[in-house]
Amino acid sequence: MYRITRDHIHYSIDKAHAPILEINPGATITVETYDARTGTIQKDTDLLDHPHPDGANPATGPVYVRGAEPGDALIVDIEKIDLAPEGFLAVKAGDGLLGHLAAEFATRMVPIKDGVVHFNDLCFPAHPMVGVIGTAPAGDGISTSFAGPHGGNMDNKYLAAGSRIYLPVATDGALWSLGDVHGAMGDGEITFIGLEICAEVTVKVAIEKGTAPNRPLIETPTHWITTGDHLDLGQAARIAATEMVELMQIRGGLSFNDAYMLMSAAVDVQICQCCEPGEFPTTARAVISKQILP
Repeated sequence: MYRITRDHIHYSIDKAHAPILEINPGATITVETYDARTGTIQKDTDLLDHPHPDGANPATGPVYVRGAEPGDALIVDIEKIDLAPEGFLAVKAGDGLLGHLAAEFATRMVPIKDGVVHFNDLCFPAHPMVGVIGTAPAGDGISTSFAGPHGGNMDNKYLAAGSRIYLPVATDGALWSLGDVHGAMGDGEITFIGLEICAEVTVKVAIEKGTAPNRPLIETPTHWITTGDHLDLGQAARIAATEMVELMQIRGGLSFNDAYMLMSAAVDVQICQCCEPGEFPTTARAVISKQILP
C-alpha cells in the first residue's frame, strides 16, 4: 500500500510534471487531496471574492505506472473515500447558473458526521465523489478546472467508492492524478461550488494493453456511464450519447439502428456540470443499466 500526501499538488494535468511516485500495475494507493481552494477556506467569513493565487481544484500526483504506454487503458478502481469532518459551500456574486440573482458572496462551513451532512437544521446523506481524475495528455497540459478526453474536472457523481474508471493513456507511465473531492454535489453544480472538502481516496490501479477508450468510461456494479464535455451543453450531451451508442454496439453486438432505438427506451442522458453554459465548459453523461448491457 502506497500513500501520497497532499503536499504534492498541481493545478494542471501535464506530462511536464515530474512523477512523485512510480508503481507497478495492481498497486493500491491512498491519495490525500485538498479541497478546491487548497485548504484556504476555514470559516464563514472566508469568501471566494478573489482567485486563489495558484489556481482551483488542486490534484495530487502525478503517478507513473510502469508499463503504461500510449494506446493503453488506465483502469482505476475507487475503493474508498474518507472525508474530512468539515467542508464548505459558497456563493460567488454574479457566478453560476443563477449568477444574475447572486448579488453577494457567501460561505458556509458544513460539518459531516457519521456520513450525514448537516446544513443548518437540514440533514442529508453525504455522497463522496471524485471531481478531478485524469491522465496526462500528449500535447499541452490542461488546467484542472477543465474536463476533456483525458478526464480532468468531470464532476461526475458516479465517480464514487465502488466505481471503476477507464482512462486513455497518452504518455508513457500515464502520469495520472486525482483531486477535488466533494462530500456531496447536486447534478449541475450550479453555483460552481459543490460541498468542497479534503479527503483521502484509496484506489487500485491497473492497465489494459491496447484498449484506450476515446474518452473516460465509468463502470459501477450496476451501470455503464459514458462522458462528454463541451462549451455547449447540447454538444456535451451529444458526445456522451455518441460514446454510449458505440459502447452498446461493441458490448451488446447491436447494429447502430438497434442501439439508437434502444437508447430512447433505456439510456438516461444527464447533466454533470452546467455552471455557466456557453461561458464555461459543461459536462454530461449517458447511463445504462447492466441489466440491459452486461
